[in-house]
Amino acid sequence: MKKKPSIQRHETLEQILHRTRETVVADIEKQLGRELDPRKIDVAMDTGDWAALELSEAVDHRILEMRYKTYKEIADAFRRLEAGTYGACERCGEEIPVERLTVEPFARYCVPCLNQIEALEEVEKGDGKSHSF
Repeated sequence: MKKKPSIQRHETLEQILHRTRETVVADIEKQLGRELDPRKIDVAMDTGDWAALELSEAVDHRILEMRYKTYKEIADAFRRLEAGTYGACERCGEEIPVERLTVEPFARYCVPCLNQIEALEEVEKGDGKSHSF
């Protein structure tokens, strides 16, 4: 049976999530608020300029997708916080250290369990190296 986190730990975890969400939302708003500089769109732009502009827009779109994914992970972490399961490893049930959650606020596993999971995934997919004798 998992123990409920202390009030102090709960408040600390909530603060971590709030700070992270604020940062991600600000990044998304900044990204969405970027307007194409009219000086970049010039009748004299050649094919290479247009290709570079399209590539830049594709990169911006990918960055926005990654930030939105992070936002959804934070929203899920808030749901787990309300349910009393946030900050507990989903594999072993032990508390994930606050230091780890500060670095990766939506972490679901403690480092030892994450290492075991990643090792199992590597074994399952093989090492991908060609062995020639």
